Amino acid sequence: MNRIIGISTSVLVALGAFLAQAATITVTTISNTNPAAGQTSLAQALVAVKDGDRIDFKIPGDGPHYIVTPAEGYPVITASNVTIDGYSQPGSAPNKNLILASNNARLRIYLDSRDGGRTVMNLDGYGTTEAAILGFAGAQNATVRGLGFLAKITDGSENSPAIYCVAFGGKAKGGHVNGCWLGVDADGKTVAGANAGVTGFRFREDGEAYLADDMVIGIKADALKPEAELNVIAGMKIPIIIEGANLRVAGNFIGVLPSGTNEFNNAVAGLPNEGAIQIGRSEGGVVIGTDGDGWNDDMERNVFSGVLPRTVDPVNGYTHLIEFYSGGQRTNIVIAGNYIGVGVDGTTRFTNGVPIVSGLTATARVGSDFDGVGDFEEGNMIFNNYPPSLFKGATLVRSFLENVSEGAVISMRGNTLVNNFTPPVSPLLDEGAFLTNYYTKAMLEPEIGVTPILSTNTTIDRLVGWIPKPETNSSPLTVIDFYIADPEGITLGKAEGLSQLPDGFVQGRTYLGSYFEGSAGDLDPVPGQFSFNISAFNVKLGSLLTITANYSPEQVGTHNAPMITTLFSNPVTAQEARSEPAGKVAIASDASGVQINFSGVLESAASVAGPWSAVPGAVTPFKPPVDDTVRFFRARGR
Repeated sequence: MNRIIGISTSVLVALGAFLAQAATITVTTISNTNPAAGQTSLAQALVAVKDGDRIDFKIPGDGPHYIVTPAEGYPVITASNVTIDGYSQPGSAPNKNLILASNNARLRIYLDSRDGGRTVMNLDGYGTTEAAILGFAGAQNATVRGLGFLAKITDGSENSPAIYCVAFGGKAKGGHVNGCWLGVDADGKTVAGANAGVTGFRFREDGEAYLADDMVIGIKADALKPEAELNVIAGMKIPIIIEGANLRVAGNFIGVLPSGTNEFNNAVAGLPNEGAIQIGRSEGGVVIGTDGDGWNDDMERNVFSGVLPRTVDPVNGYTHLIEFYSGGQRTNIVIAGNYIGVGVDGTTRFTNGVPIVSGLTATARVGSDFDGVGDFEEGNMIFNNYPPSLFKGATLVRSFLENVSEGAVISMRGNTLVNNFTPPVSPLLDEGAFLTNYYTKAMLEPEIGVTPILSTNTTIDRLVGWIPKPETNSSPLTVIDFYIADPEGITLGKAEGLSQLPDGFVQGRTYLGSYFEGSAGDLDPVPGQFSFNISAFNVKLGSLLTITANYSPEQVGTHNAPMITTLFSNPVTAQEARSEPAGKVAIASDASGVQINFSGVLESAASVAGPWSAVPGAVTPFKPPVDDTVRFFRARGR
């Protein structure tokens, strides 16, 4: 079929004018001070760049080439839709490996501010004590790729302004930093970080506030070659700090060297550190890690080194890994698929001992939404309190999520949790009162208990227990997730001897599966009680099991559904399977109708062939409703 598209002459003229204006400016020398005749320096290129232009590199020699930043820096870039592409340099090559492998990018262009060269970002949101190697003001949709950045951490004074590798301000938005090594030299081992890796701050003008919205650090959602967009960011006081909505941080090593199994922990190295990511004034839409859309989900993870708490290092420690600050609605936050405190091999431990997030105040998802797309990739691996010698007694931070609002709705499903303080919400906060208030939105009677209970009758083929009764008007769906429990957290917690946590810090190390309380598969018809056949999961005898209950107003399989997750239940050892007594059923009738006397669980079906489902709330004797529907009944053991 032929398609005919009409375009007006004026549109063609405008398009032709834009294409004619866009240019490629090629940098051919490392010298910013005395380029030879016919050569173009980076400083000259940044003066000349206009909307839609590219800056490429073609410097003679194999490199790597170190372009020393002028003492007073480069001009601030105001042009939009600009691309600065270090991979245009001959001999360079983007990374070709998966995120859970070493980063093998070959960077040949390094912007070098180790001598302190920088551009002071003297505009609202920044100031005379803040500077950049590459600074953007008002620029829309800038792309920085394939560049190395080297600098130093300064004291942030008027005489020695803080250095940021890439800074967006003055209404700049839509920036994309990818395929870069920030703070890491070409050998993959030498670290020369800055005060920050990537920044984007609020700009105010005539009473209006403009935020650095729609920033992407790493892999874009529609990336065709996601492996080429992975960043390595290490040695920074603050790796990423952005004020704006719809921030996307996907496919980064943060505090992790290109090997993927070696960390650079600033505090351990005697350098200041303020976590990994700080997000200010955000209305939400933030994705840190895997977005779960079925496209590049396995590549979008971030790998984070750990953070030392201030209880261990009062000078260089910090209080959390990811931080939300200074207001904003903060809705629809996704933190998924990340490796936190552990290397790409899933076993190498990094020094870590802080809560993973601070400041969740609205809807947030930490882990999978189990909507049938990217579910496995969405689970985080979160390892904490390592090495053990550092984290006990007074140095142990007693929180998994910090500064949670009572109104927050936080889903935490399908993660691998190892040696963290009890997730998700601290049972110690306000002497336990916070838990009651936090779960009121989902539970009928939170004052009598907010934690599910596993029965000691749980076996390798039967999961038995109770959950706090849901407030079905707000949360009609209850999902029970069950896990192999993490022994490290239990051991650490028991050693602490907290009366509120007699079972230790219980958490799920290996997610096994999910069931819906009150569904046909629930063999216990009593609301709030459950009995599920788990034989399909081949649970090993002696496995230590734990569960969470998850309350939601949405239907099964809804993408990014709001859901509130309980604490993990008491851990129970799976016993040998028990033979069940057969159910018994007898039918009698009198003038008032049919009556069914039974033992076990009463099930009904529309035909003898099934499918059979438990009759909700059925107790013996049971009187079927009188109507024209044909029903068959049977009883089975529990």
